[in-house]
Amino acid sequence: MTVAPAATSQTQDEVRFVHEAHALVRDLLELHQRRYWIDGALTSLAAYAALAVYLRAPAFSVQQGAALLVAALAMYRAAVFIHEIVHRPAGSFGASTAAWNVLCGIPLFMPSFLYGDHRGHHARTAYGTRADSEYILADWGGGARVVAFLALAFVYPVLGVLRFLVLTPLALVSRRLDRLIWTHASSLYNMNESYRRPWDAEARRPERWMQELAAGAWAWSLVALVVTQHAAWSTLGKAYVVFLLWMLLNQLRTLAAHRYSNRTARPLTHSAQVADTNTFAHGRWLPALWAPLGMRYHALHHLVPALPYHAMSQAHRRLMAALPPDSPYRATLQPGLGPAFVVMLRDRRGISVR
Repeated sequence: MTVAPAATSQTQDEVRFVHEAHALVRDLLELHQRRYWIDGALTSLAAYAALAVYLRAPAFSVQQGAALLVAALAMYRAAVFIHEIVHRPAGSFGASTAAWNVLCGIPLFMPSFLYGDHRGHHARTAYGTRADSEYILADWGGGARVVAFLALAFVYPVLGVLRFLVLTPLALVSRRLDRLIWTHASSLYNMNESYRRPWDAEARRPERWMQELAAGAWAWSLVALVVTQHAAWSTLGKAYVVFLLWMLLNQLRTLAAHRYSNRTARPLTHSAQVADTNTFAHGRWLPALWAPLGMRYHALHHLVPALPYHAMSQAHRRLMAALPPDSPYRATLQPGLGPAFVVMLRDRRGISVR
């Protein structure tokens, strides 16, 4: 199959589109830190309260089922705050980052340093290339690839524990092993088999090691609790189910977020990056559950990455009201998850990356 080369330079129309969109939402870039604190704290409280009810409820009861659902959704929403953290300017979100790591990142074995390479997913030189950890590049394989990607949710909860239980001590005793661990096992839910995280200053930052050691200590504490019979295997099994549910949701959302249509693995223009991304504007409460914190407006996020989640819906309404009918942004609208998967599978069929 002959495919067209990826776009690397923007046309005047593309530049105009990006400038117009940014001008429409520029005043919404202000971050409401109090909202982050309140929202994050209440979401985490709901997650842990529901988890406690779920662990103590009678097996297979309505109470247990309801608590499981609330715990998984709240934990998912709390976890997604890591996406907001990584997009804030360095040094401007220190207290919030530390609080999130204590409440969520460390307990869930996903400290914020694991997501530091997410910024490369938005870089024009990296998006959709082998330098992008969050892009599917390998030969597609149709529906089988979708099933395999979703099935990873079953092993992610275990991999998180093992990462810090085994690899953190190894990273401490050997610089060579630390380089290997950073390069091959320090990216959160890597989707790109060819991606290797660069060894850089972030690997040596004190904040990384504080998080690394805290997560390692928590992993070994869980082992100690089980060995001393202070925690039952059944409790861990129930907790695994909670993790599994929200990770399955995240896998579905991740697959639906993009069309993964870059056929050459060469850089795309900013507007082409936006066009490769989906928007789920229909519905009120349901998209907010499976794509929390504005993730339903993923094209808008790639258009203006610094836009805080609490401004997403207002920014989307402004763009829809002001942009012309043939605007590239309108082409990102999807009526739902099903149609988005159909488009993605259709676009990727028969494509191989060279």
